[in-house]
Amino acid sequence: MKKIILCMMMILASIGVFAKKQVVYIEYFSYANNIEEARAEQVRAAIISTLTTFQHLQVVDVASQASLAVEKNRRSGEDALEDETARIGKMKQLGANYLIQGYISNLQTNEQVSINKKGETKVKYNSTLSYSLKVIDCVSGTLLSTDLFTYESGYCGNSEESIQRLTKKIPQDIKNIVTKNFKLRSIILDSDYVSNKGNLIKCYINLGEFDGVVPGTIFAVKKATIQVGRVSWVEIGELVIENVLAGDLSLCKVKRGAKEIYAALEEVISIKETDPNNAHDLIVESKQFK
Repeated sequence: MKKIILCMMMILASIGVFAKKQVVYIEYFSYANNIEEARAEQVRAAIISTLTTFQHLQVVDVASQASLAVEKNRRSGEDALEDETARIGKMKQLGANYLIQGYISNLQTNEQVSINKKGETKVKYNSTLSYSLKVIDCVSGTLLSTDLFTYESGYCGNSEESIQRLTKKIPQDIKNIVTKNFKLRSIILDSDYVSNKGNLIKCYINLGEFDGVVPGTIFAVKKATIQVGRVSWVEIGELVIENVLAGDLSLCKVKRGAKEIYAALEEVISIKETDPNNAHDLIVESKQFK
């Protein structure tokens, strides 16, 4: 079995099937004039920190790249950064797959002063944050998504705590952006899978450590359907990675659709034997990262 798996890995590597970590550049954020730079950087840092928790991403702060770094006093105004197209082109040359741009439109803290029955003055603080993020495909230059987020901290004892409450709300929305825009895609290998009574139990996919996948990552399984001569993909179940075996190989167990996935896999194998030019492997696409 190990020889078979090794053989499959060599074949897949030779045809360039293996993916790599997706390189995501983070641009300097712009922000409204009434927002302090330190506060804006606090928000940006929280976003970068969250992105770095995803093992399939290689996150690069433009400030760390000499050819892209811009002095602080030149980051405001319409001509602060060079032409955007040229800048994205430079990032592409440096290996960027995607770029995230951000704009913070609101970040303020309000005080509420009250006097209790003892005549003591009490001050509470409530902060609000509104920002937008754009995700750009550096290879094609197309805008993939634009998302706007607004948070409120709720009243608390001091202003710093209220800001911290805001930044703690950021990770879930960033996770949604990653799930939506930075998907991992591969195929189910049609060898050495485990089945029982017409149900798929376990199988292999050609993603592994090289791609940043970890046990617990959930993938949607999609099969090809042909309509009017065109191929479209229909979700038929889900897999979850049980064990990462190598840089480009993981063992998965079926989470949903065991019967449907097994039938589709058997169909693929049958077509490969009779009409290989028209066979379409089952596709797996990341659905939820661990």
